[in-house]
Amino acid sequence: MHYSLHLSLCILSSLFFIQCSHNSTSEKTENQELDRLTVYPADSEPIYDVNLLQEQTFGVVKDPGEPYLIVITDCEVDESNRVIVRGQDNDFKTGLHVYNPDGTYRKQIGRIGSGPGEYEFVSPNFQINNGRLFLYDGTNARLSIFEADDYSFEGTTVLQDWDVRDLEAVRNMQLSDFHARSDGNLLAIFKAFPTGSGFAANTKFMLVDTEGNSLSTEPLIELPSPFYLIFDNQGDSMFPISARIPLPFLGSSHFVLTNDDKIFTARTDDFLIKKYDREGAYQYAFYYPVTGPTFDIKSFIKSNTYLTQSIFKNELVNADIEIPESFSVIGDIRVDDENRIWVSVMVESYQTYEWWILGESGVLLAKIFLPENNSICDIQDGYLYTRSFDSKGSKDPESWESKVVKYRINLTER
Repeated sequence: MHYSLHLSLCILSSLFFIQCSHNSTSEKTENQELDRLTVYPADSEPIYDVNLLQEQTFGVVKDPGEPYLIVITDCEVDESNRVIVRGQDNDFKTGLHVYNPDGTYRKQIGRIGSGPGEYEFVSPNFQINNGRLFLYDGTNARLSIFEADDYSFEGTTVLQDWDVRDLEAVRNMQLSDFHARSDGNLLAIFKAFPTGSGFAANTKFMLVDTEGNSLSTEPLIELPSPFYLIFDNQGDSMFPISARIPLPFLGSSHFVLTNDDKIFTARTDDFLIKKYDREGAYQYAFYYPVTGPTFDIKSFIKSNTYLTQSIFKNELVNADIEIPESFSVIGDIRVDDENRIWVSVMVESYQTYEWWILGESGVLLAKIFLPENNSICDIQDGYLYTRSFDSKGSKDPESWESKVVKYRINLTER
């Protein structure tokens, strides 16, 4: 049975034990996953209005000798409020650059290459935690660590040598990502991929040190995988295409770590968010009975090159999956340094999102649409940092404008 339907049935059965108020919790139910569940009304009104006041930009050339970044793809803010920008230069090479709080350029972290302190490709998931910057070089399949005070090189490890890969719990799974914890350790994230259209094994989070040595033989947590649509039309086209496309509207998972290593997880197909402690023990959950916009197959097909309606429908039929009635309701989840949860909620049409700002208990604090062409890359000390991109209607990269924008978050009670 599809997860969303299963969840709805579980919640309906649990409602006999739940008082639908902002402070109520359930008695213990047979389904441990739904124990200590709070259900909020779908039409909840936010407590605050929120305004964003632009204060600074980063990544825009202000002085000679600064790098010109044609595309900025992410950013992180360190403890000194310096902004680390991941961007591509004129040669489309990806590097990390440090900017001072006043927007002036400071330095590049490492450099392009394959030696110590160098990288061929910086993963978007670079992170700053516990006084260090963690950088994953996808080309060389290694993790490099830099000191966060002066961004000097500390050391590197090759992922192929991580002994956690040999554990039975993750054997034959792909080490796909990592997340740095405040205690200096890492969550190594393992995924499995089906050979045909369908669901894969659960994504597993293993606790390891920075050398890849496992600190436990069992996963800290496990999250359901998305449904993968896999097709190969090599026999049907002059241009052979093989593709593996995740379908988040059939259920996928997001997670974020708090500053003290607690974990929040969210499903894309149901507005259900769960909290786990730093040891991976389930704490509580909260739920909003809202759904995404009506599923429009044409909009989805249009956004996926090479995918046709016939391929989409045939693969779902073969996997005994019905075409959904609605798109995903959750697009992304983030947490700021005050443990407020930021959830992007799909509204009105496919790929249009409104951000909901929630308290740690799930209560709705505020709702906001980001400025056009902006997406969140960090939230810290009462400021929102977004990456902004404007092609100015041109295919010429020299005409593009890409930057990081710093906004002060002003909350006023309604």
